[in-house]
Amino acid sequence: MGVQLGQVDHGFLDKRRKSSDSGQRSVGRTVFTCNAVGTTSTAVGANAAPGVNDSNIVRRGQRFKLFTGAGVLKEETVFTITPTGIAVAASTTITFTPLAAVATANGDLLREVSGNDYDSEDELDARLAAIDGAYFNAARLAQMSQNDKVWALRTRDDLGSI
Repeated sequence: MGVQLGQVDHGFLDKRRKSSDSGQRSVGRTVFTCNAVGTTSTAVGANAAPGVNDSNIVRRGQRFKLFTGAGVLKEETVFTITPTGIAVAASTTITFTPLAAVATANGDLLREVSGNDYDSEDELDARLAAIDGAYFNAARLAQMSQNDKVWALRTRDDLGSI
């Protein structure tokens, strides 16, 4: 297992941003809005339309909390989108763990809770395993340097930022 010798520097330059932008995601932003009833492990919403309507764009391994449409926190649990947890057909269905106390409802909001996936080795490992657990297995992650993990995550999440 790799040892972190210091704080991760996540001040990398995203070539599409102005120098005044930090490049970090906002904590608490809504990443998915439900438009139908789900279950205690699923949320159902409209399909994303990147570039036209940037809502409902989620990633495997992304963590969130559930809120009502009025912005009231439904429970304190932090949920994670499962590795196979995004199905797109007539609508998008998100599968998450652990189970919620109650089923998701029309109008519910999934709000991101983590500001940066580069905060620690554990965060990097969790995101890479969520993206492709077969490829990024424990043995491969143990052999990768922190820089390798950051590069792998950035190339899979947002290749245009490199």
